[in-house]
Formats: sequence, C-alpha cells, structure tokens
Amino acid sequence: MNYSWSIVKLSTRDVTNAEGVSLADAVVEIKWRRIGVDADGNTSKVVGHTDVYADDVAQADFTPFADLTEAQVIGWLESNISADQIAKYDSKIAKNINSRGKVEKSVPWS
Repeated sequence: MNYSWSIVKLSTRDVTNAEGVSLADAVVEIKWRRIGVDADGNTSKVVGHTDVYADDVAQADFTPFADLTEAQVIGWLESNISADQIAKYDSKIAKNINSRGKVEKSVPWS
C-alpha cells in the first residue's frame, strides 16, 4: 500500500511572533487528505485538518505565503501529527480498501 498527502486548503492570518514581529498571512490551519492506493489501484482516503502555529517562528525563518512549497507544508503537517495517529489513518484507509468486494448474504439455512 502506498500512502500520500494531498493539501486541500490553507487558512492564514497575521500572527505576532515571540519577537513581537507581525508575520503576514501565516498558515494557521492545513486542510488535507491522506490517500492510500493498493497494488491493484484501489484507493481510499481520510480527510482532516491540522492547526499549526507561527508564534515561535523567527522572522528570518518565516516563509511568505506566496513562496510556500507543498513539501514544506507536508513537513509541517507531519511534524504536527504523531506517528501513531498517521498509522491509525493508514489502518483506516487499508480497512476501507480491504472491505470492498465484500458481499453480505443471508444464511444458507432456514
């Protein structure tokens, strides 16, 4: 099974960091999809959102919104979600894919 992230939307606001500097359009929420694809091409996903904080970001380390990359945002996402939680998402995706093709039938006796 292969898993990947898809960033759907970013929510921003101006944030004042610990140095007292205003960081314009700082990302405060990431809306995402976690997508799984099995060897046969079957897919499933979970969707969610994760809050991120720029309060402790130094002005020198701040990336303006227009300069953000997908890899950078996925890095923030992965550093704000525990490995255990990601494993739970992956397990849910796998379970959804594995339950497809299941046919419910009445019992064969009267």
